[in-house]
Amino acid sequence: MLSGYTRKFKPLEIISEEEVESIHRGALFVLESTGMRVDHDRALKLFSDAGCDIDWENNRVRMPSGLVEECVRMIPSSYIIKARDREKDLMIGGDTLYFMQGMGMKHLDLDTWETRPATMREHKESMIVADALDDIHLADAVFAYTEIKGVPAVMTQLENLASGIRNSSKAQQFGYSQDSEVFAIKMAKELGMILNPEMDTANPLTIYGGSIEAVFRYIEAGFPVEPCTGMAMGAEGATTCAAAAVQGCASIMGWAVLTQLIKEGAPMSIQSGLKPMDMKTGCPDFASTTQSLTTVMINQMLRFYNIPSCTSAGFTSLSKKIDYQCGYEKSMGALIAALSGGNLQIFQGGSCSELLYHPALSILDNDVAGWVGRFLQGAEVSDESLAISLINQVGPVPGHYLNTKHTREHWKKEHYVPAVADRAPYPEWITTGKKDTLTLAQERMDHIVKTHTPLPLTPEQEKIVDNTLTEARDYYRKKGLISDEEWTEYVEALEANG
Repeated sequence: MLSGYTRKFKPLEIISEEEVESIHRGALFVLESTGMRVDHDRALKLFSDAGCDIDWENNRVRMPSGLVEECVRMIPSSYIIKARDREKDLMIGGDTLYFMQGMGMKHLDLDTWETRPATMREHKESMIVADALDDIHLADAVFAYTEIKGVPAVMTQLENLASGIRNSSKAQQFGYSQDSEVFAIKMAKELGMILNPEMDTANPLTIYGGSIEAVFRYIEAGFPVEPCTGMAMGAEGATTCAAAAVQGCASIMGWAVLTQLIKEGAPMSIQSGLKPMDMKTGCPDFASTTQSLTTVMINQMLRFYNIPSCTSAGFTSLSKKIDYQCGYEKSMGALIAALSGGNLQIFQGGSCSELLYHPALSILDNDVAGWVGRFLQGAEVSDESLAISLINQVGPVPGHYLNTKHTREHWKKEHYVPAVADRAPYPEWITTGKKDTLTLAQERMDHIVKTHTPLPLTPEQEKIVDNTLTEARDYYRKKGLISDEEWTEYVEALEANG
């Protein structure tokens, strides 16, 4: 199992115990008096049998506070995601932080700064890079490039998952769409994996049938689920941080009731993403100070509920380039999310409000992840680290510590050194071509793609992946969800990928 980063100090908190209670009670009142819209007949019957008040005409579920709090207590405080390589399993929860590859729809051209659908080969390369980077713990293949040239939309998630499994032995995320989760569950179970599936909430206070059906399937298969309670404050949710937290917690607890009615003790984490709507542009502000504030608040509430968290503050920038804005918006959000007790941080590789992705950005972000992780580990204070005898031995000038055993043994452990940041002395930088960090990241990416070999699938494992994809392709063709024209382009894309 990968160790991740363990936070060694009290998490950042910005609301008092009384304010936590106010938000919690407000959310309970919303669920009992207003409720949630639930568009799924089987789920509505579960709620009804548990004593909820059901408005059958409008699919509105009003949940008794006692039931809600009981279901919240049933949720495990941690759960395991199983990787293809069991040494890379993850335990989500507690004081441990893992980093997860970020999200982006299209490939970014670093010469023109324009985007286009990625090729299957570019997705493969992105996963090879993710496999090679130590601080990507969950190599999310599904949402790195959600538009693949030649691949029908209905097959994109499954093709991406297959690419991730073939080109990385790390843990994987998944989603749901048009029954794709059926094939993902089949593939994962036959490979001995447990995915970390992301579910959507439609705000305000609505869960649609597709995500609910997927939740039934995942929980019945023994998988955890990760509902996303994101909203645009001022549009899908109220505009103040406190009101958004109430609405967010109502969604969290609504999901808690659903999952525990399906199966008591079903594991769940929450992906939060409460961000303001930019009233000038009409776009969600994914990189705002407000999102960092709400992230800290929701992480604090999730610790109150003892539910693991997946944080998205810092997972993207609004910048259209890999530039200073991209760096500070992503880094500051990720740091604040980590300090406030996040368990799984969406981070490396994506930017521009999820519109773009590039492995070179993953490499740059990976330096940030290592920096943040090292900070979480804190400073050790012990007889060995205090080194009082050594300080007395070296004494004043001309004494020094360069040749001491203590320096040799502790330097690399104590001090984080980024892999691609420009740290050369100025004269050396001049003589070696004046390379910036993006150039250094591109060079490292090229080196990884050429030299890194992920743990290969066995012939039996490759057969499982192939058979599942073939089954899914046939299923969607029979349903008319892949046209003849799409099929021709799809076959060409598969042949080009080898």
